[in-house]
Parts: sequence; structure tokens; C-alpha cells
Amino acid sequence: MKLNCKRIDFTYTPGEEIFTFPEDTGLPFLFDVEEELTDNPASMDAVGEMLDEAEKLAEKAKAALKAALADEDSPCHGIVTFFMEFHRDEVDADIAAELFPGTDPAKLSFAEMVDFLRLKRFGSLVDGEDEQQAFILDLSFNPEITDELMVVYFDLNKEIFCITHES
Repeated sequence: MKLNCKRIDFTYTPGEEIFTFPEDTGLPFLFDVEEELTDNPASMDAVGEMLDEAEKLAEKAKAALKAALADEDSPCHGIVTFFMEFHRDEVDADIAAELFPGTDPAKLSFAEMVDFLRLKRFGSLVDGEDEQQAFILDLSFNPEITDELMVVYFDLNKEIFCITHES
């Protein structure tokens, strides 16, 4: 089957998981879709639509991270703060300098650090809690240096319903 997507010409096999690397798709990030979704044309149409907007979703995710940092009452404040604190204050100075080129990492605010995050992976899966299709964006400062990720989940309405830290 062919993915209904403006940004890439992509053929997939229904019932099989999609997991591709940037060099295979021309996308600047990993792309994956759970096998359960590849059997459903409506789900795959949603994947194509969301994939066309991946960078806009990443910007929306970054705005949500900044909002969580600014609001100490946010349920995500601690998760996002810990992630930023780790990368600025807990890693060796040489590593921090590589993660935040052209800056003095010690002087960066956590909100400024968010701007250095890049989309590493775009995927779609069936959310285990509500059994609905969801979209997952993994954001990383530099996946060649750190395996720590800010992971942001979107629903079919392009609304964020979960932010977590994974490694």
C-alpha cells in the first residue's frame, strides 16, 4: 500500500510494522508505525497527515515543554525540569558544550535549552490506556551524544496528552 502523504513517496505492507531510518526515507528522523495500524487505511491516512506536519507538531511540543517549565504547578514541570537540569548541570562540561554549541551551557535557561531539541523519531501506535491511535515524537539534543529523550504524545486531534522522559 502507498502512504497518503505529501512529503514522502512511501510504500508499506499492511499488517507489518514500519520502522525506517532517515537514509531510507529522506526524512530527517526515524519513522515508525505499529503493525496493528498498518492494516487500517483510516489509521494510515492519519499517519500520512500527521507526518506531513511533523515539524509543526515538534514546535507545538517544544512550546508545551516551555509552558511546563514556566508553570511549577504543571504535572510535567518536574519531568521537564529534571531532563534539562541533567543535560546542563549533570553531564561533563565537554559533553554540555557539544550539546549546546556556540553557547555557555551554564548560562542557558531551561527554556532556552528547549530550542536545541530536535525531532529524532516520529511514530504512531495504539495507546495502551484508551486503545486509541496516538502519535509519538521523540525529541533529543543530539542522539549521537545522549540517549535521553523528551517524548511527547499527541492524539488524533493534534493535542498533547502526555509528556515523559525516556532513555
